[in-house]
Amino acid sequence: MLELLLSLFLLFWRIPVVHAQELKTDLIWQKDRFDQEIATVKATYQAQLETYLYHEKLYRIAYDQNQQLQTLVSIEDLTQKGKNLGIYRDDVLISYLDLLRLKLVSTEGVELSLKERYLNRLESTITYLKNHQENLKNLSSRDEVANSLAVFAAEQGGVGNLANEVQVLLSIGNIQAIYDKSVVLKKDIDAYLLARDTADLPAIERASLETGRSLDAAKLKLDAFWNDIINRGQGNWYIAKIYDELPKTLNPIYVNLSQSLSYLNELLSL
Repeated sequence: MLELLLSLFLLFWRIPVVHAQELKTDLIWQKDRFDQEIATVKATYQAQLETYLYHEKLYRIAYDQNQQLQTLVSIEDLTQKGKNLGIYRDDVLISYLDLLRLKLVSTEGVELSLKERYLNRLESTITYLKNHQENLKNLSSRDEVANSLAVFAAEQGGVGNLANEVQVLLSIGNIQAIYDKSVVLKKDIDAYLLARDTADLPAIERASLETGRSLDAAKLKLDAFWNDIINRGQGNWYIAKIYDELPKTLNPIYVNLSQSLSYLNELLSL
């Protein structure tokens, strides 16, 4: 649904009769730079994930062998395989969180106080993972490796919840950005129709009114969402709990924006 809205918006945004405000060169350059960085980190993440999955298979084989043999050699092999797996897992998580960080920076629609808060949390978690990985690399004894992996296993839920919360912010931020640009687009269309002396025609007036209503309805839902997570999302992973219900949460806003884009299309065809 989001991809459909984005494609429809881009279609309307490029229509030549609507003279939207031109973007500054430095903003375009920034977007291109972020797109390139995101593509680079995404490729790194995918490669690291493949490496991690390969070493996960090696670990499972070593685990099964140790269950059967219970020798010092099999225990040492399992320890080394577990250590390697933990190191490669940290690589994957670091790249994934860095990818989320770049996406959060480049997403325009996220409320600024939340963006700053979650950028700080992402950066501190990335630092924690890097420190954990470096410490793990320097461990050699079975007990030390097992303890390091056990401690992380107990704490990794926080990493997963943080990632889910950022995903929620990115999803709603993209919808907010579509809404913001739709409002600007409507103003440009209204100005264009007014210049043509067609704004008072019944069909155009109706389409413009309906567009305004659907945009207002979307704004109410977006404002309510931001206020809710700002006021209640300070702890207990409240935003993470929204993640599984995100389609249900976003669907009413999708409906309003879909209606708005349909009305904008109708305006442009009149």
